[in-house]
Amino acid sequence: MANDLKSLLGYFRALKSIELAAIVAHDGLLIESNALPYVDVDAVCAVASNGVAMSESLGREISKGDSVQILLEYEEGVVLLELMNHEAMLLLVANAREELGYIRFLVALHRDELVEALEAI
Repeated sequence: MANDLKSLLGYFRALKSIELAAIVAHDGLLIESNALPYVDVDAVCAVASNGVAMSESLGREISKGDSVQILLEYEEGVVLLELMNHEAMLLLVANAREELGYIRFLVALHRDELVEALEAI
């Protein structure tokens, strides 16, 4: 079982549609990533933290509790944010929507390993 974040992020990047797999602090700072060369990882991570803030605010307003997973679908892909703990999240950017079910399955499958690796740093 892989125990470091870089290796774990490789499980997601093994899918052709995944352009970026990253662990990001809730303030937008990059912790670890595995991305295609053209992706501006720092910029994407910084903006992704705004999505979490919006989701958390909305959850409080409608009394639905804390965010667990945030999914943004676009014409040419998806962004998935999975909150790992109160400090970090998994950020996945895919250039296609067709593998969304499998991506969510992989997140569920590797979630505990990601949390353990985060706790180890």
